[in-house]
Amino acid sequence: MKELLVLQKNAQAPKRKINRKSSIILIVAIVLFVGFFAVQCIINYSQAKDNKRQAAAIDAQIAEIAAENETKENFLKEENHDEYYEKIAREDYNYGKPGERVFYDSSVGN
Repeated sequence: MKELLVLQKNAQAPKRKINRKSSIILIVAIVLFVGFFAVQCIINYSQAKDNKRQAAAIDAQIAEIAAENETKENFLKEENHDEYYEKIAREDYNYGKPGERVFYDSSVGN
């Protein structure tokens, strides 16, 4: 009987080593798995933050363009555009009215 018990104990001993090895491997695998998902969460969070920043910039551009469109629509609704055209001709193209003298400052560079 004693011999049988000794054999049974010896037969169970390698199983415990295998179980310990497999449990260590399992723990390492779980730690790597959790670490991988933690890194993915951090990456996704930073990408979401960048996307929110880009969305805010685009919203600002939309608001700016909408204001510009409103200004242009108001201009088109007006009937008298002569003053506007005169302003553009004077400021951008340096034109003057007939008989008017236009002086240029030659000290100012291009």
